[in-house]
Amino acid sequence: MMQGMSEWQPVQLPAAQTFEINSRHTGENYRILVRSPSGPPPKAGYPTLWMLDGDASFPLVFSKPAGGLFPASNTSADGATGLTVAIGFPGGAPFDAPARSRNYTPQPDHDTGDIVSSVFGGAEGFLHFIVEELRPALSAHYPLDPARNTLFGFSYGGLFTINTLLHCPGHFQRYWAASPSLWFSDALMMRRMRSNATTSAAERLVITVGKDEQYATHALPAGRQDHLSRRAMVDNITEAAELIARANPAIAVDLIVAADHDHFDMLLHGVRRAQAMAFSEADAAL
Repeated sequence: MMQGMSEWQPVQLPAAQTFEINSRHTGENYRILVRSPSGPPPKAGYPTLWMLDGDASFPLVFSKPAGGLFPASNTSADGATGLTVAIGFPGGAPFDAPARSRNYTPQPDHDTGDIVSSVFGGAEGFLHFIVEELRPALSAHYPLDPARNTLFGFSYGGLFTINTLLHCPGHFQRYWAASPSLWFSDALMMRRMRSNATTSAAERLVITVGKDEQYATHALPAGRQDHLSRRAMVDNITEAAELIARANPAIAVDLIVAADHDHFDMLLHGVRRAQAMAFSEADAAL
């Protein structure tokens, strides 16, 4: 040890706690990371931001929210911050590919297009875990506002977010889908939306994509560009926003195509801004 250097200590994040919980719906264990509110709850309870890929997304919560579409604040009008709940997987890997494919995807009806994972289609059970097991467990410790729940998901998590908005509405009021994997299973969600994109019981959707996810601003190897073209992230996400907005005029739909951003850029881009959306009183009356 260098002279003047203290003993090594674990890194800790402020007002953060973690626990593991087993789900009877999925049979899996989940690692839950929670950022506790700093102030007393509003009369209706705390607004809650529910984040997927918890081990990747949770540390980003502690970066300052950016300005722009939403106010640069994660406090409600009475000064109380909301509750942030990030759902990860045991082991703490930022991205657990097999667990993500099992939990975040709807049941495929074609070849999935995923060459990494082999088990898919557990989105329904995973949603039941969140709303029937995890949410009540947290309600025993924190008063939660049932009318102010925001769901944030990235990539496969974004696919889960769109699937939840369209097919299981009512559990969340606000949705942030960062670079959703709408290419999954021969564009299953796109095919469904082209047939019927109607939903209900939602206030707001923000759907985002990095422009470089399809239209790179720099030269790429031919194989990589072909891959991006097949997945058509920008085209699909732009169309999805249009379909949802047209079918649901009561829902505020925002599309962000971020220049000079690639796929993983959209995780940080979204986490920083989703906090402001989740905890802003300004959007509560939408």
